[in-house]
Amino acid sequence: MLAAGVVRGQQGIHSFELPLPRIEAPDNVLVHVREVGLDGTDYGIVQHKLQDIAEGRDSMAMGHEMVGVVREVGASVESVAPGDAVTVTVRRGCGMCEPCLHNQSDMCMTGLYTERGIHKLDGYLTEYVVDQEQYVVKVPPEVVPIAVFTEPLSIAEKAVEQIKVIQSRLPWTCPHPTHDFSSKEWGRCKNALVLGAGPLGLLATALLRLDNVQTWTADVLPEDSAKARLVTQTGACYVDARDKSAKELVEFCSLEGTLNMVIEASGAAGTALDLVNHLARSSIYVMTGIPREGVLSQIDVAQLIRKIVRENQVIVGSVNSNRRHFEAALSHIGDIESGFDGMLGRMITHRFTLGGIKDAFSVPDPDRIKTVIEIAS
Repeated sequence: MLAAGVVRGQQGIHSFELPLPRIEAPDNVLVHVREVGLDGTDYGIVQHKLQDIAEGRDSMAMGHEMVGVVREVGASVESVAPGDAVTVTVRRGCGMCEPCLHNQSDMCMTGLYTERGIHKLDGYLTEYVVDQEQYVVKVPPEVVPIAVFTEPLSIAEKAVEQIKVIQSRLPWTCPHPTHDFSSKEWGRCKNALVLGAGPLGLLATALLRLDNVQTWTADVLPEDSAKARLVTQTGACYVDARDKSAKELVEFCSLEGTLNMVIEASGAAGTALDLVNHLARSSIYVMTGIPREGVLSQIDVAQLIRKIVRENQVIVGSVNSNRRHFEAALSHIGDIESGFDGMLGRMITHRFTLGGIKDAFSVPDPDRIKTVIEIAS
């Protein structure tokens, strides 16, 4: 079958053939891939030659955002059946640490996990994939046209979950330890700044707005850009940060002393670090962006630590997601699309076939929001 990804010792994205996968265990599910979304991780792997191919292999299929249709199931599979639309999670646990043994490989303690399309495992830029039932998540029929967003939305779901769990320490949230976050009261009188208006930043913005959080989203693009218009569709405020320092950004948003939540989704290391100085008391800062290049900065470390400690601030990293976050994403994805004027459909700016994969990686960065590779109709 046709596949696309990286080839050991060669630059760029390549097409090649892989053996057609087959059901080999009772819990296996064979999926015909329908669509695969590309994101910054995929572009980074190709642009920076970040090949992470398993030993003994010469190639690795890329792609980790997918939706497909079940074609065949093993004898013990109960949660999905042939004909069901599904998505498949990304990370596979180490099989040793407690989080991985409890289906939370996104919190792996050993670092010995693998990831489909990213780290040593073939991804979804193929015609068919086989995986275990525990990693296959059924997609409701009504959201199939936008289900390719499930994986990136699951990353935003985890980031927002981290905020809710950690901020349960405060009286304006749902009471600890129940963590019942079904109520939208937790965000009514609070505010958030999302740094970055790429797909992840846009999805995080949408989730915050679903919970009535007053939200500003900043990026280095003009206010008439497509990304800026998508931000305003959610009822959030867009900020052109091209000529603004972190201090000026916070002042522009009228958030000085009241910046309660930050979700960093840009990988802009300098601005991300500077924003720490402008957090409100008892605030939380979730970092999801991963800088690709080194950034040198002079900071007063003692002052920074004093502020974090004296003001009960939390800075937390958040990466990957697990099945629970995929299920949460599927529960919200329809609300985002219907509540914000078809936002997700508008985020898809480019479509290519698997055979046109090289063209998909040649789209100029300012012109793309979400590129989707169509594998099967």
